[in-house]
Parts: sequence; structure tokens; C-alpha cells
Amino acid sequence: MIGMVDGLLLFVLFVISPAIAVAIGYAAWKGRPKTFDRDNYVLGFIACLFVSMSLLVYAQRMQADVRTWQYLLQLTCAFIGFLLFGIAGGCAISIFTCRAKPITQKSNE
Repeated sequence: MIGMVDGLLLFVLFVISPAIAVAIGYAAWKGRPKTFDRDNYVLGFIACLFVSMSLLVYAQRMQADVRTWQYLLQLTCAFIGFLLFGIAGGCAISIFTCRAKPITQKSNE
């Protein structure tokens, strides 16, 4: 049981999180969403990284026993922390890959 959980956590950390990061970076490179710019990606990176690290540290220090309900809370915090880590990575990639909005020229009519 514990080996499966550890394997699943490693799968989320090394496969799912980078896939999320690449997907967010690719979407930013394509210009989606239209309302986002570099400032929004910086803010998203900082916020997601802060929450992710807080959840991961909380899950690490909880040291819940497998037989208690707190173990489920510990796993949930770890999974959400790893997913938010992937989102933060995607926002970090998007800072450099997002396209600047084209400057529109106003006509003098």
C-alpha cells in the first residue's frame, strides 16, 4: 500500500507536474488566454509556488500514521502541493514564452 502511494506521488511529481508546466507554457506561447500578460504570470508563479511549498512542508511535517484519517489529509496536501508546483512551473515558463500583444495603430480620421 505505501509503495503504491509513494509511486503515485513520484509519478505526479515527475510526469504530471512537468506535463502541466509544458501545457501552460505552450498555451502562453500560442497567446492564450488573451487577457494574460507577463505580470499575471509572475503573480501566478509567486502565488502557486508559495501555496505549493506551504502544503508540501505541512504534509512532510505532519507525520501521520497510515491507520488514521490524518494520513489521507497528508496525501491530499502532498498531491495538491505537487500539482500546484507544476502550475507554478508553467507560469515560470510562461513568463518567458508569452507573446507581447501587438500594438494597434489608431487611424487619424
